[in-house]
Amino acid sequence: MEIQKNQREELRLALFKATQGCEIQGGDAWPCGTCFFAISDELTNADWQLVLLIRGDYNEKDLSNLPDDPEQSYNKMLRCCNGK
Repeated sequence: MEIQKNQREELRLALFKATQGCEIQGGDAWPCGTCFFAISDELTNADWQLVLLIRGDYNEKDLSNLPDDPEQSYNKMLRCCNGK
C-alpha cells in the first residue's frame, strides 16, 4: 500500500483526536505507542508498525511485523479512532 500525503494526514489527525491530543512522537505530532494501544483492544503490534512506517520512523525492511494487508490495517485504525 502506498500511502498518499492526504491519507497520512488523515491518519495522523484521527490518531491525534482518538488519543485526546497525544503528539509526543515524531517531528509532526504523532501519538506515542502507549496512547495508540489505548485507543482499542483491536489494535495490534502490526498496526503500530504500519504507523511507524507511515510516519517515517523506519523503512519497510527494518520492520518485522507489518500487517499482511496494510490497507485493511489502515482502515481498521481509522474505524477504531472514529469509534472512540
